[in-house]
Amino acid sequence: MTLSAVLFDRDGTVIFDRHYLSDPAGVELIPGTGEALARLGGAGIASYLVSNQSGIGRGYFPESAWYACQERLDELLAQKGAKLEDTRFCPHDPEVSCSCRKPGTGMWESLREAHGLDASSCAMVGDKPEDLRFGINAGLAAAVLVLTGKGMKSAEKLGLDAEAVACAGFLPIPADRIPAEWFEGRGSIRLFAAADTAAAVDGLLAL
Repeated sequence: MTLSAVLFDRDGTVIFDRHYLSDPAGVELIPGTGEALARLGGAGIASYLVSNQSGIGRGYFPESAWYACQERLDELLAQKGAKLEDTRFCPHDPEVSCSCRKPGTGMWESLREAHGLDASSCAMVGDKPEDLRFGINAGLAAAVLVLTGKGMKSAEKLGLDAEAVACAGFLPIPADRIPAEWFEGRGSIRLFAAADTAAAVDGLLAL
């Protein structure tokens, strides 16, 4: 598979999930993640971030806190020789109807328009079923569920063998584990599960 870009969830995927993170001091890369993004960059593949941030809409922290945390994340990635080409976040409360909250595709559409992205050469990596469904809805080439963050619970919800995934590092998700309605009226996509983002990146690069 030819990749031009990989989209990443933030909390639980790139950094540890601190539950409504608003303090830059709490930004900590999951081990191996910075190096993984650096490998993508070295291969000429861009990295982007797409994150649901309902804490803003719920009034738990201001939008400025997102930018402060993002600045710290950029610093930590730079130390590993990695970078994010661009980021998007949904600030809305889940009760608010919007097109940007994953699995909605508003953040993808914004990045696609800004950077001329081609869905057929892009992949999504995240720790929740919503991240997989985001990839499906956006028509991406692949989507990967990682076991970090909320990934173990997500794997259990989908009936995946998390132990097998952790041992192998990167495995296809059986088609019968994904609700059929997720695919209604949509094209094909390759779905995988990985131990963490580093394993997800290695698996995607090997396809």
